Amino acid sequence: MRKWLFFLLFFCCIKFSKAQFFDDMQSNNVVKHIPADKTISTAGIAEFIKQNFNGDRKRVCAIYLWVTSNIKYDTDSANVINLGADPGAKVTAALRRRRGVCENYAAIFNDICLKSGVTSFVVEGYTKQNGSVDRTGHSWCAVYIDNTWMLCDPTWDAGVGSNTKYFLVPASEMIQSHMPFDPLWQFLNYPVSHQEFYSSNIFSKKQQPYFNYVDSINAFIKLDSLERLRTSAFRIEQSGLYNNMVKDRLGVTKMQIEIIRQDKDVDLYNSSVADLNDATNIYNNFVEYRNKQFIPSMPDHELQAMLDGIDAKLLHAHKNLYEIAQSAATFTFSTNAVRDKLNAIALLVKQQKEFLHLYFITDKANRQSLFYNKQVTTAENK
Repeated sequence: MRKWLFFLLFFCCIKFSKAQFFDDMQSNNVVKHIPADKTISTAGIAEFIKQNFNGDRKRVCAIYLWVTSNIKYDTDSANVINLGADPGAKVTAALRRRRGVCENYAAIFNDICLKSGVTSFVVEGYTKQNGSVDRTGHSWCAVYIDNTWMLCDPTWDAGVGSNTKYFLVPASEMIQSHMPFDPLWQFLNYPVSHQEFYSSNIFSKKQQPYFNYVDSINAFIKLDSLERLRTSAFRIEQSGLYNNMVKDRLGVTKMQIEIIRQDKDVDLYNSSVADLNDATNIYNNFVEYRNKQFIPSMPDHELQAMLDGIDAKLLHAHKNLYEIAQSAATFTFSTNAVRDKLNAIALLVKQQKEFLHLYFITDKANRQSLFYNKQVTTAENK
């Protein structure tokens, strides 16, 4: 009896402490009275939060209260979720309209957290309500507070004021209703399978190997966007494509990987073309000066410097083209034309360097004779 009484009192203290924290904030009316000009952007809200609240926990609480109190759930879009949309668009559109669905709630909350200095991520997955798995995807957030990963679902707490149920929820509790597509975001050493989530058998004895999610999260944070997506796709696939939502998420992730790879290839290609154009311009400027018989004259070291840097540009361009050739992108494009032009300009530059070497070793009184009937054509850089 005493044991049960102790747990009851302990549970009540936790609930009271959490509710009291919200009550204190509401009594001060700080969050509710953010100046209107500060609420037109997440940067403005974050600036106000940082100025008025100290510590990650208080800031996250203030952010959560503002989002759940000021963004209304858009019932007309209840069954629409675009997991591939630009995160910035999810924020700006919903913030302007003060309406949105789960992805907008999560994106706004996450963006304000990040701009307030709080480590936060959007988590995507699916949910279960009243024992039944929802047929559409869902988005919520993970925040790092007091050296612990906690989970928040501002959508499910929208409009409830201080009576929150999904604020800073422990991972072991959140998994009962929220299933991430990527098992990394379960924050569990023994991740729950999709089948276990469906059957509510999440507390069964685990047979799979221990998963060190802390080290995995720390490693994930250090990755670039492409590697984050690539490792996420691997974990999603390894966990099993249990339903269409998981299959769609994997498809979207692979599409995002392909887009990033193609964008990278395009950047590398454009950089190569820019190097080619720069090298061509350097060559043409030298040739035009040579055709004028180096008049007006300049010291030999300045003349030599006219071709400096051209080799580095050609080498950098070839390096970029090589990376494109090694790309894992499904769609690739030919770089042969650029490579041919790089080789052609390299040959022309070699000829001019040979002429310049001859010019330097020739007695100054006889240098003028080197120009007779030796007009050189400039290169094309189209």
